[in-house]
Amino acid sequence: RVVCDSITQYSFHAGGWGQRLTEYFSRRADVLNRGFAGYNTLYAHLALQRLLPGELSDAALWTVGLGANDSMLPGSEVHLPASEYEANLRAILGRIQTASGGRAAIIVIGPPPKVDDQEAGQSSASSAEYAEIASRCAAAYGAEFLDMHAAMSSTGRPFSDFSHDGVHYNTAGNAFAFERIRGVIDTRLPQLAVPRDPVTGRYDLPNASPLPCEMPGIMELIDHANPAAVFTPLEPASAAAVAAHATLPSLWQTPPPWRTALVSAVLGAAAATAAIMRVASIKFRV
Repeated sequence: RVVCDSITQYSFHAGGWGQRLTEYFSRRADVLNRGFAGYNTLYAHLALQRLLPGELSDAALWTVGLGANDSMLPGSEVHLPASEYEANLRAILGRIQTASGGRAAIIVIGPPPKVDDQEAGQSSASSAEYAEIASRCAAAYGAEFLDMHAAMSSTGRPFSDFSHDGVHYNTAGNAFAFERIRGVIDTRLPQLAVPRDPVTGRYDLPNASPLPCEMPGIMELIDHANPAAVFTPLEPASAAAVAAHATLPSLWQTPPPWRTALVSAVLGAAAATAAIMRVASIKFRV
C-alpha cells in the first residue's frame, strides 16, 4: 500500500507515476494506492497508526514522499513548521522500521518544486528547505533519498512544464517522477529491480529480475499438452488434488517463500490544494 497525499492519489490516473509503477511490477507485485489529498506529515503519521502494525508490516518497499503540504506558507491549513515536519517524518520512518523489523526498504522522496504563488501559499524555496530536512531524516534512518526538487530544478525547465496547476504533476511530471523512482530501485535496491525486456520493452516477461513472475509464462513455461503440470493446486485442496500435486515437478511442489504476500507501501506528500503527497502501496503476491 501507499499512504500519502494527492500526488499519490492522482498517480493512478492514466500516465501517472503510480500507474507506471504498476506496469513496472506487473505480474510480480500489486501496487495499491492509498493517497489521501490534503495530508501533511501529522495526518500521515496518524493514518499510519491505523495501518501499522498490520499487513503493511511485511512491506518490502516504502516510498515516503511527504512535505509538499507541510511546506506551504504559514497561514495555510496544512502548513507545519519545519521542526514539526522533521519530528513527524522521523516518527513515520521509525514506525515503519519498527513494524517491519528493519527489513523494509524505504525511499524518502523530497517534496517537488512549486510554481510560486503567494496567494495560494506556494513557495518553491520553502519546498527546497523541507527537501533538505527530508534528506537528513532519510540519512538518519538508513533510507534511500530521492531529491525530486533538485532533480526537476536541474533540468533548467520551469516547474510549470511538469505541473498542470503549479503543484500536481502533469503527464510530463509523472513520467519524470516515475523514471527517477525507477532509477532508485534499479540502482540502489537491485533486489527489487525489474529489468525491461530488451526486445519488447516490457517489464512483465520472465527475465533476470530477482522478483519472479506470479504465474508461469505462456510462451516459456506452460506445456500446452499438459498445462496443469506447472500450476500449484489452489487451496483448500481435495485429496485427489493433493495426490496429483505429489507428482508435480519439485519446483512447484512447495510454495516458495516469495509466494507469501509482501507489501510495499509508499508514503508521500505534496499538493497544495489537496495533498499529503503519495501514499501508495505495493503488495507482492509472488
